[in-house]
Amino acid sequence: MQKEFSIIGNRIKALRVGYGMKQSELAKKIGMSQTNLSNVESGRTAVTVQVLLKIHDVLGCKLADFFVDLDNDVEETAKEEQGAKQSIELEEAVQILKLLKAVKIKGL
Repeated sequence: MQKEFSIIGNRIKALRVGYGMKQSELAKKIGMSQTNLSNVESGRTAVTVQVLLKIHDVLGCKLADFFVDLDNDVEETAKEEQGAKQSIELEEAVQILKLLKAVKIKGL
């Protein structure tokens, strides 16, 4: 669920920036502190339906803009995270092999 919050938050930010609005300005117009809006945009805090409706009203965007292809984005994010994890594991394995090559172990 955290991935979905992050994706929706990123979409809110992209819409806000696309409309040329500062975070503080949108926060004021929807009755939210800038800190809370920042947390929503970063995915640290779940966004409520009420907040989405207020953002929708202020920006004049479609409600669908927050959700279109959400499932695809979640899958892509999961694949990217898995790829990054595999890359780190590969880098660690290479470092271990380099250490083993540098250190002569008796019997090998």
